[in-house]
Amino acid sequence: MKIMFLDESGDHSLCKIDESYPVFVLAGCIFDEDYYQKIVIRQVNDLKIKYFQSPEIIFRSYDIRKQKGAFSCLCNPKLRENFYNDLSNLIRDIEFKIIGSVIHKKNLIDRYSDPNNPYELCFNFILERAIMFLGRSNDKMCFRIESRESHNDKKLYAIFSNFLNGHNNFFECNEVKTKLTDLHFPTKKQNVIGNQIADLIAYPIGKYSLDKTHISKSFEIIEKKIHHRDGNYKGIGLKIFP
Repeated sequence: MKIMFLDESGDHSLCKIDESYPVFVLAGCIFDEDYYQKIVIRQVNDLKIKYFQSPEIIFRSYDIRKQKGAFSCLCNPKLRENFYNDLSNLIRDIEFKIIGSVIHKKNLIDRYSDPNNPYELCFNFILERAIMFLGRSNDKMCFRIESRESHNDKKLYAIFSNFLNGHNNFFECNEVKTKLTDLHFPTKKQNVIGNQIADLIAYPIGKYSLDKTHISKSFEIIEKKIHHRDGNYKGIGLKIFP
């Protein structure tokens, strides 16, 4: 069984757009479920204990970058450097694949008179690519998206159900139902490691989509994990739209 954890970066609203970050990103991390349970959780918790003395701390990209809350200790340059190096090595070494989608919100508004919600567009794109990722294997995949309020969760579950029931442009209903199993919405308080990893990789993907000439160290690491075909991940493991 494969398990995909998803988290976002940016605001999915089209009413007010942040000029410095005018994108919405949904990033999915795909793990083998047994490997995730036996290896990944322990390794991430070991890192949390090393720097923050507790596995209960929740990794959140924004708080880490801004050294907020429990991450205020990262104001110490040497500690911050060591933590970033260890976190980078951890992300590099654990085994997972990435499927991500980015919506450039200004382009979306310019191209479509009545554009769909960026979150819903991204989720559909990722479901399509999840089917292609599984291909002809006998693997199945389940999904875990961090809860965003009950009404938003219900909208995403409706998209998932519609996709399973054949409301998509590419796949037969029977094929989808044999490959995609269930969708759940854990809360942040549940401290789900997979969702935290998805959160950490979403922001570098968004920054890359805005400026492909400047490749950050973070993106260099995760780029190697993006699902690809013959070395090409554009439109396959990473969908940038429009």
